[in-house]
Amino acid sequence: MKEYYLAIIKFPLFVSLSLVVLVAAFFGIALGSWYKLGLSLFETVLYTGIFVILVLLVSSWILNLMSTHTKIKPRWMAKYAKWMLFHVFFYLAKALGKITFQKTSDLQESFLNFNNEIVLTETADVSHQNILLLLPHCLQRSDCDVRVTTDISSCKDCGKCDIADLKALATKHNVQAAVATGGSLARKLIKDLAPSVIVAVACHRDLTDGVRDAWMVPVYAVLNERPKGPCFETVVSTKTIEFAILKFKSKR
Repeated sequence: MKEYYLAIIKFPLFVSLSLVVLVAAFFGIALGSWYKLGLSLFETVLYTGIFVILVLLVSSWILNLMSTHTKIKPRWMAKYAKWMLFHVFFYLAKALGKITFQKTSDLQESFLNFNNEIVLTETADVSHQNILLLLPHCLQRSDCDVRVTTDISSCKDCGKCDIADLKALATKHNVQAAVATGGSLARKLIKDLAPSVIVAVACHRDLTDGVRDAWMVPVYAVLNERPKGPCFETVVSTKTIEFAILKFKSKR
């Protein structure tokens, strides 16, 4: 339970701590300079600019925290908040994680959980018909005679890996399902199919990179399990995937 709780709060906690450290350092340096010699015109302009940036960062982070529970309007503001999340706050948390010797995978998992909360909130009350289930090739058995690439319908339904269950799940809920063998193919599939929302399955690193790369599209991330090691005969919870699909297809 403790590990699960940390997996939820670690990313937002690290971003918040990073901002606290930046604000404290700014006021410490600025006030120290003022008490010592006063501020020159250049220092006044410099500190004013830094202060404005810090205010912008803090307000943007508050907006992101709000977006996990409240749908942000107008739309441009929601996009701005997501851009800040993927291109600024992600790196703040990553930097603090390196300084404090945190496991990269733990921080990535927390980031993905945080993103999932935002995705569920921003897609609430909207029934999405164009859903893409994006899967990694490593879900397939290594000794399978049929190599499932791109089109999941080529699976022969032998039931020896999760591909067959996921194919049946996609058919049941009438959603598009595709297997990507790498980031380039995943980007091509997203461009060609133009989904309104994506349910993506992959490992920590690939999911994190993929979610950030496709930040303009709502991507719900589902981590796979690797009982035999990375990128080899991985497995995934079909119940978790079905939960996401039902959330996106049904108006709440």
